[in-house]
Amino acid sequence: MYFNLVKCGFIFLAASVLVGGLMVNFCESRLPAAIVQAFRFGKFSYVGKKTFVSHLEVPKRWFKHFYVIATLYSIFMLYLIVNTYVLSKPVCSVVLTLLDLVGSSYRSTKVNATTVCLAMALFCIQVWKRFYETFVISVFSDTKINISHYIIGICHYLGSFTAIILEAPGFARLSHKYRYTLSVDDIGITGIVGSIIFLWACYNQYRSAVVLANLRKDEKGQIVCYEHKIPEGGLFKRLSSPHMFCEMLMYLALLIVLWGNTTWPFVFIWVLCNQCENALLNHWWYQTNFKDYPTERKAFLPFIL
Repeated sequence: MYFNLVKCGFIFLAASVLVGGLMVNFCESRLPAAIVQAFRFGKFSYVGKKTFVSHLEVPKRWFKHFYVIATLYSIFMLYLIVNTYVLSKPVCSVVLTLLDLVGSSYRSTKVNATTVCLAMALFCIQVWKRFYETFVISVFSDTKINISHYIIGICHYLGSFTAIILEAPGFARLSHKYRYTLSVDDIGITGIVGSIIFLWACYNQYRSAVVLANLRKDEKGQIVCYEHKIPEGGLFKRLSSPHMFCEMLMYLALLIVLWGNTTWPFVFIWVLCNQCENALLNHWWYQTNFKDYPTERKAFLPFIL
């Protein structure tokens, strides 16, 4: 097999959200209502006459399922990593065949084993944090998402974890360039810088999730409403969607950590396009629904966008 289906999948997702976003942002009134309804979700959902797409929608709170599946898959990924790099056991032939199927049998190693473990550990922190946030912190309203968003969310995490090990020693057929052993000396400056950025973004995304959740809770932590309010504090001083900015930043940090991996850049491009588009829609929704919305806030990038 010559094609890396994981790369192709993320290219398709990035292109879809980029093209779809441009159409919705600049010529929404000329688009069929079904397309707009399928693209928009949550508080900035399509508000016109409903179409057949309404039958393809699920509760937004089903976002929780992403992190249940991602958490289980992360445990499996950690098992493979420990089994290969700590216990020095060969990768199961079934796993190699599946990786060949989705990532090409002509894969070669691009990063060392220590870097793979570091990236996997950081990504697991993010997934487990999001699991905790969605089940304990976040308060979901009764808004809907299209079934396509639901499927994409699940595929995203499965594909992202897979992208980390596709070009890892022992998991790629051509694994002669990098050793299987772990060593702190193999982390390098990219690993250190990427980890610092990742942890900063991870912490601030958590703070943003708490701020958003507290808008619907009283001082005792009880849910008292589901309406939308203007969030204040933390990175909300500069951004309408700091949680989306931090999400992008974490994938950028992993791009730095995994420098040399040829699959992860496509994961990052998809996340960048998706988070940017959602942040813009979120920002415009706030500006439309709150006349006193702070003018100094940007949508996605502090002081820029």
